[in-house]
Amino acid sequence: MYTLDMDGGPFHELLSCGEAAKIWMIDSSAIRKAIATGRLKPGEDCCKFGKQWVVTVSAMSREFKGGYGMWHINLARLRNARRAQEGRG
Repeated sequence: MYTLDMDGGPFHELLSCGEAAKIWMIDSSAIRKAIATGRLKPGEDCCKFGKQWVVTVSAMSREFKGGYGMWHINLARLRNARRAQEGRG
């Protein structure tokens, strides 16, 4: 079983927009709109790596009102399901 260690590390609070959208049960376009309108501030709340935006959990909680309670457990489930689909699980 794949486990995700979310304690510590410089990237422990970063999520891709796709992951954040699934965890908060919103469309990823809502996240992109929040970035475009300045609700999520690049360099502080989010950052673009190539074509991919990543957002912080704290910014998502602030702007989208908490979302899914235990985000780290839901993120681990999401990533485990993806690994299983890819045949790596």
